[in-house]
Amino acid sequence: MQPLLDAHGNLVARGYSRHMNFDYDKKLVKSRRLKEWDFYQIHFDGRYVLQLTLGHVSYATQACATIIDLATGDKHQICKIAPAKLSFKRNMPTNPETAHILQYFSRNLHVQFELTDKFRRLSFTCNDLVGVRAEINLMLTNVNKAKDKMVIATPFDKPKQWYLNYKENCFVVNGYARIEDVCYQINNGFGVLDWGRGVWPYKHSWVWGNGGTVVDGKRFGFNIGWGFGNTEYATENMFFVDNKAYKLGEVQEIVLGDNYRYVDENNRFDFTVEPIYDNYTKLNMLWVHNKCHQIFGKWTGHVVLDDGTKLAIPPFTAFCEHATNKW
Repeated sequence: MQPLLDAHGNLVARGYSRHMNFDYDKKLVKSRRLKEWDFYQIHFDGRYVLQLTLGHVSYATQACATIIDLATGDKHQICKIAPAKLSFKRNMPTNPETAHILQYFSRNLHVQFELTDKFRRLSFTCNDLVGVRAEINLMLTNVNKAKDKMVIATPFDKPKQWYLNYKENCFVVNGYARIEDVCYQINNGFGVLDWGRGVWPYKHSWVWGNGGTVVDGKRFGFNIGWGFGNTEYATENMFFVDNKAYKLGEVQEIVLGDNYRYVDENNRFDFTVEPIYDNYTKLNMLWVHNKCHQIFGKWTGHVVLDDGTKLAIPPFTAFCEHATNKW
């Protein structure tokens, strides 16, 4: 394992890996601006998206569950923001690949994310929080140590500012979700984990795209992103075929009227996107300001494997978001 930080809280490991090879020692963080989150997103039935978030931004904890119908735009959400407890921050996992249980308890809300060697289990139970009830239980499989992931350690311009990000694609998701009177059975959904730890500048932005489908019986997924930190050492642009990662360089976003095109510098990743739904979110509260356009659409294109094989990818639902933040 490569140490992530030195004794002064500066980033000493830079670049990307296909597994969590960075040793994140929380005791070495020398800033009160540490942010940590686990974010899961699940696509199912070709039109629904379920999002679960558990994390903190040093001074506040957030626990959220959202279900979106991309066809109608209907959205149901439960979100609790509360002062961050030291005990919760201490228990945020420092390695997303080792077994752990992350829990958040309040009077009306219980959230638990569990990882074992064989599965991830996610539960979110809400008993009348602001008049809303919810029950979500999910089992995520296709969990194994040999599976490739996207892991990157990114520096910012100032000392003691850094970002450690782990994204795992191609989960197989089964279970059920109910928020208010909306209830769904999820069978063989497609899931991704966005696991982030870092000390960020107050003002920043990013572009992040992710999604996946099944092609010729094998799971395909991708992750693209830029706009934050110093990516001189590596980008987070990758795609996955049958749990194997293929690294990409820079990816460009091209606006084509109402549509978009995403293509990498070596023409190994080329997709055209027809937007379906903009999951626009905005928050202005005291010194916290967030704005994000998460644009879901139909992605169609191809990728080229390391051996030169060109793999056509039929239309599937994925997203690319543009976020600006002050927090």
